[in-house]
Amino acid sequence: MARYFALRDRRLAGGVPSRANLSIFNTDAGVSLANAFASINGTARASGGKIHSMFILCHGYAGSNPNAGMSMDAGGMGLQLGRENVMHTNVAMWSAIAGKVDNIVVYSCAAGDTQPGNEGTTADGRYLMGALAIHTNANVYAADKIQWYRRHEGLSNGRYEFGAWEGTLYKFPPSGNPPTVIAAPPVEFTDVMMGT
Repeated sequence: MARYFALRDRRLAGGVPSRANLSIFNTDAGVSLANAFASINGTARASGGKIHSMFILCHGYAGSNPNAGMSMDAGGMGLQLGRENVMHTNVAMWSAIAGKVDNIVVYSCAAGDTQPGNEGTTADGRYLMGALAIHTNANVYAADKIQWYRRHEGLSNGRYEFGAWEGTLYKFPPSGNPPTVIAAPPVEFTDVMMGT
């Protein structure tokens, strides 16, 4: 039985070593998210119905503001996760795991960013993360800035070591209410890696 779930895209350099109470699913451009959903649902069943926290570890489509036509510390254009990615046009597919996870912590660049003028566009990260919360019936945690991390001892497949959150961290509730600013999610990926 796993209390935690790591959904990792291999295009994010690094690795997720085995830990107690952690189930891991690796994806890439050739793996459908339907396979990930099957693994999440199976893990939830084996864990008594729900997973406490799922960590999404992937690149975010960030580094530019399409509305302003410039490169900058901005994002909100989706997540590079699996074959389909997580986009404004397909976020509803996440209803396949509705009610199976309590918390989703997104370690991805600028996933929760919405620059002025990008509201209601394909660069509206707050909308995307809010929709992810609604479709999964989970609290979603995501930041609005490009995130930095290291790999353990600099190894190519070393575990991810995320430091403090860059920018503002938001909690998106499944109710659809506006996000709130918070200091930290209920569980950090580092805590699971350290066994705390």
